Amino acid sequence: MITIKNKIDKLRKKLLKCEYSYHILNKSIISDAEYDYLLNKLYMLEVKNKQFVTSDSPTQKIGSNLTNKLQKVIHFSPMLSLENTFDFNGYLDFEKRIKKSLNTHKTINFCCELKMDGIAISLIYEEGILLRAATRGDGYQGENITSNAKMIKSIPSQLKGSDIPKRLEVRGEVFMLKSDFYKLNEKSKINKTKIFSNPRNAAAGSLRHIDSKITASRKLIFSCYGCYFFDNFKGIENFSTHHKRLMQCMKWGFPVNKEIINCSNHVEVFNFYKKFEKKRYLLDFDVDGIVIKVDSIDFQKKLGYNAKWPRWAIAFKFFSSERITKLHDVKFEVGRTGVITPVAYFESICISGVMIKKASLYNKNEIERLNLHIDDSIVICRSGDVIPKILNVIKSKRLDNAKKVIFPLFCPSCNTQLLENKEEKIIRCHAGLTCNAQKKKSLSHFFSKKSFNVTGLGPKIITQLIKKRVVKNPVDFFYLTYFDLIELQNVGHKKSINIINSLNKCRKITFKRFIYALGIPNVGEIFAEKIANYFIKSDKLFHTNIAELNSIFGIGTVIANNIFNYFSTDSNCNMVRRLVKELEIFSSHPENLIINSKKTYFLGKKVVLTGVFDAFSRKKLNSVLTNLGAQVLNNISKNTDVLIYGKKFGSKFLKARSLNIKIISEKELYSLI
Repeated sequence: MITIKNKIDKLRKKLLKCEYSYHILNKSIISDAEYDYLLNKLYMLEVKNKQFVTSDSPTQKIGSNLTNKLQKVIHFSPMLSLENTFDFNGYLDFEKRIKKSLNTHKTINFCCELKMDGIAISLIYEEGILLRAATRGDGYQGENITSNAKMIKSIPSQLKGSDIPKRLEVRGEVFMLKSDFYKLNEKSKINKTKIFSNPRNAAAGSLRHIDSKITASRKLIFSCYGCYFFDNFKGIENFSTHHKRLMQCMKWGFPVNKEIINCSNHVEVFNFYKKFEKKRYLLDFDVDGIVIKVDSIDFQKKLGYNAKWPRWAIAFKFFSSERITKLHDVKFEVGRTGVITPVAYFESICISGVMIKKASLYNKNEIERLNLHIDDSIVICRSGDVIPKILNVIKSKRLDNAKKVIFPLFCPSCNTQLLENKEEKIIRCHAGLTCNAQKKKSLSHFFSKKSFNVTGLGPKIITQLIKKRVVKNPVDFFYLTYFDLIELQNVGHKKSINIINSLNKCRKITFKRFIYALGIPNVGEIFAEKIANYFIKSDKLFHTNIAELNSIFGIGTVIANNIFNYFSTDSNCNMVRRLVKELEIFSSHPENLIINSKKTYFLGKKVVLTGVFDAFSRKKLNSVLTNLGAQVLNNISKNTDVLIYGKKFGSKFLKARSLNIKIISEKELYSLI
C-alpha cells in the first residue's frame, strides 16, 4: 500500500513538473482542470498530514516560478490565488463560512464573473499614467513586463475621465481569443516556428517575450477584474462595492467583461454557473469556471485573507463531461501488500480530449453499489476532470444473460483464500512472498531508492530473476553472482558489476530504511522512523507486543496490528532473521536516545520553527520533535502551542508574540530535550 508520504511526494513532484512546463516553457502537459484537481488533492492530504508539508510544495506557493529573462519587481500587496471548488456543495460550504464569519443581519451580495483562462497581471498608475506592469509571479514578486504591456491596445497608457486617484493598482487577465490563436498557429506552421498548445500558453509566451514587438503582433487582450486604491484617495467612499469599482474602471478606460452580475442567494449563483457551463464552448475565449466574490468591500476587509487566497472569493470550476460506454471486463489486481483492487476495462471513449479505457473500482463495496454485469452500458466521467470513474449503470440496456461481476474468494495470482478487513474496507491476500504478484512488487520496493537503494536493480530485472527462479526473497539477492546477472536480457558486463557492488554496499543500512524496506502495510518513512527511534535494535522490535506498539506516539491501532501481525508470521520472521545475519543495521541516531513519549514536554503540542539553528538542520530538528510527540507545522495560528526560534528569525516570531504563544530559544530547547 502506498503511504500518505509517498502519495504527497508523487503529487508534489508531478505538480512542480507541470508548473515548470506551464510557466517557464509556456507548454501545458496537463489540462488546467486536471492541475486544479491534483492541487486540491494534495492540499487535502497536507491538511490532514501537516507534518509532511514542505516550503516548496505547490500548495504553499501562490503563483509560478520566475524566469531569469525579465527583471523582478515586488508587489505592493500579494497577488493571491483563488480557492477552488468543483461542485455545488463546495460553493454552499463557502457561503456558509462567509455568513458564519460575518454574523450579520444584512444581506450579503455576491458578484459573479467569468473565470478567464489567461495570465494575471498588475498595472500601477501614477497620476493616471501607466508606470509599471508585472506578472503575478510567485504572488509576492513578479516579472516586469511594462514595455510589453504598453503594446497591448486594451491596456490604457493614460486614464480618462475624472476622480482619478494619485496612485492606482488595477489587476486583470491577459488572454488571447481562440480565433487569433488558430491564426497564429497556422502562420507558425507556414513559417516553421513554435506551435503553441493552447491560447493561454500562446498569451503567456507573448506577454513575457523579451522582444516587445513580438508582443504587439500577437493580438493580446486585457480584461480588468479588480482595482485597489492607496490610502490618500479621497473618493474611495464612493466605491464601496466590488461591482462599483469595476464600473468605475470601465469609465477610466479599462475593458471589463460584460458577463458580470450581482447575486443575493445561491440559486442566482447556480443559474449563472449553469448558463455558462453550457455556453462556454460558444465563446471566443477560454473560461474554466466562474468566480464568486463578496461584493461589499467592508465585508471583504472583515473576512481578510489566509496565506494562499482571499477568504471572500472562490472559483467554481465547471463539471467534467460524462460519456456512455460498454463494460468489457473487470480484472482483480494484486498490490504489493496483497490488497485486491478491481479495475474495470471498457470500450475506449474520449473525455475532455483524453482517451480512457479503464477505471479503478476501488473495492468490493463499489462493485456491489453499481451491481456491475459484463457488457453493461456504463456512465463514465473524469472526477475533477482527471480520474476516470464509473458513475452508474444504465440497467435498462442490460442483456438478459449478462454475467454478474463477483469479487473473487481466492487470490487471482496464487489462489490463496482472501481475507476481508472491514475496518480498512479492503480484501487482501496474505500469502506474502509466496504470491508471485506480491513478490515482484515487494522485491522492487525492498531495493528501491528509499529502501536499500540498489542501483540498476529495477522491476524488469527482478521479474527476470524470479522467472528464472534465481531469487525467492530479499535474502537471495545478497547471494547473486555476476554470472546470474549477465545471463539476463539487457544486462551487460558493466551493469552486472554495478548491481553486485551496490548490493554489497547496502549491507550497511539504517534501522529506519530496513523497516521501511520490509513493506509492512501502512508503514511508510515517517512511521518507520518512529519505530526505529523507539526500539533502536531489531530484536526488541521482533519481540514487541500490541500494547507496546500502541504506546508509541502516532502509531494507531491499525498500524500497531499490521506490525504485530507481520512479525507473528513465521515466514516473515525467518526471512527477517536471515537478513539481520547478512546485514549491518545501525541506528539513525548515534546517540541512541530512547524516547518515552508519554513523559516529553512536547507530547501532543503543535510546534512551529523559525530561523537558523546551530546544532540541528531544520530536517533533523523536525525529526527530533516528531519523535518527542510534537506536531511540527509550517505556519503560526492561534492554535499553535510553541514557537522555537534560532538566528535570523522572521515574521513568525512577531506573529507568535502578538498571539501570546509560548516562545523558546534554541538554548531552552536543548534543556527540554
